Amino acid sequence: MQNFILLLNFNFGELTSDIYSAKIGLSCLKVKMNVNVLQGFRCLENVMESVRFYSRGKKIFGNLHLPFEGAACIITLHGLESHKDSNKWLAVASRLYMEGFACLRFNFRGCGVGLEKSEGDFEDTCLTARIEDYRAALRFLEGTGKVDLERLGVIGSSFGAMVAIAAGEKRIKAMVTLASPYKIPWPTHSKILREEDGYIMLPSGRRLKKSFIEDLESYDLLRLVKNAPPILIIHGGSDELVPVEHAYRLYEAACEPKRIEIVENADHTFSKSLDKVLPLIVEWFKKFLVARGCFQ
Repeated sequence: MQNFILLLNFNFGELTSDIYSAKIGLSCLKVKMNVNVLQGFRCLENVMESVRFYSRGKKIFGNLHLPFEGAACIITLHGLESHKDSNKWLAVASRLYMEGFACLRFNFRGCGVGLEKSEGDFEDTCLTARIEDYRAALRFLEGTGKVDLERLGVIGSSFGAMVAIAAGEKRIKAMVTLASPYKIPWPTHSKILREEDGYIMLPSGRRLKKSFIEDLESYDLLRLVKNAPPILIIHGGSDELVPVEHAYRLYEAACEPKRIEIVENADHTFSKSLDKVLPLIVEWFKKFLVARGCFQ
């Protein structure tokens, strides 16, 4: 557990923590935060902006966390059946914000809960469609003028990590993947998926069109990862869905700078291991984004 003191003086204040200090222009505020994974997200409610943008005519719901204008920004890409408001992504956004990073969370088409479920049908999901949503998020950030577009990073989990790799976005300067597969087998070769009436059935009972796998097969992630920016590959040693072999294959195929971290006893969602994962994420983005910009 770490204690952070945030001091913002009128006009040009000083943001101080036990990690770095930086000059920013915000109004007077003094906050003491005790940070431990999910703690601190309550503090973000007043600095989190609900945002909307469009992808293929469908409304996408998101949240932009902005510690100050001109901050380096991290885009989060959730997994196949997940959403932007899972405990993991709230924890990630909270920690990034308190380390001075902006963070954009959003729900892919057909994903989300309640009033912030993005438009579209989940069964239409495919890798190409999610890449389109990801690029729509990047266009949205460009249009805001609020973040440093020269210091953009991405963190994707599971299928979201596949999106990050497959997109090959040159605007991204650093990448973190969590529990990423390098391929998903056909249902006939899968212990998780099954085919039924022309659809691919997921263990949850939700379904995808058969074209999901056909589209996926058009992407060679072991080739595409060679074009990734500096990449940190994090995988749970006890991942029950994606064997750790996938992490090693991606790491072997990636170019330098690269790093791999296998988190002992961690499951697919890092449900009990975020305290180990969050510092790794922050360290990587600081190395390749903060050093490039205003925190020198």
